[in-house]
Amino acid sequence: MKAGLDKTKIIEAAATMADERGIANVTLKVLAAELGIKSPSLYKHFSGGLDELNKELMLYGWHSLENIITKAAIGKAKDDAIMAICSAYRNFAAEHKGLFEAMQWYNMYRSEEHLQATRGMISVFYQVLDAYDLNEEQKVHIVRMFRGFLQGFSSIESHGGYGNPLSINDSFDFALRTILNGIHDLQMEAEK
Repeated sequence: MKAGLDKTKIIEAAATMADERGIANVTLKVLAAELGIKSPSLYKHFSGGLDELNKELMLYGWHSLENIITKAAIGKAKDDAIMAICSAYRNFAAEHKGLFEAMQWYNMYRSEEHLQATRGMISVFYQVLDAYDLNEEQKVHIVRMFRGFLQGFSSIESHGGYGNPLSINDSFDFALRTILNGIHDLQMEAEK
């Protein structure tokens, strides 16, 4: 193993490669060549081979996204915090297409580690929603809605799936305003 090359550096290199070439093009052989080592050396850190590397990329991606959206929410509240979080999520997906792809298709209930992968991001949403007058069931629905919206919108966008000439930014903002209006309506109902 090359001096100074540890598991974290290998995962970071694989994430960069995924963003540049696509997650489907990240193999142990290609990664090893990029790092200037022989592919069997990678099994020292990833005994489960490519499956384990992909799992580690997924975990790395979710932790990176959590850090980014947490920073985006600092100093903001309610609608401003939600808009900042959603924009940070979308920007992350656009800037890290390969890593974002690696993050999407996993079973979060496979292990505690998988469950923890998204828990941080979801807890940021719950903390922001605490500022609204919502019950716990409503918060669960809203967090699921945001996750579905953000994952779906970002995935379609990263694959070039929006062909209409209307501004994608306008569509994203429109969707966010619509969701926020729905949250405000729930608050008004609670006040009655």
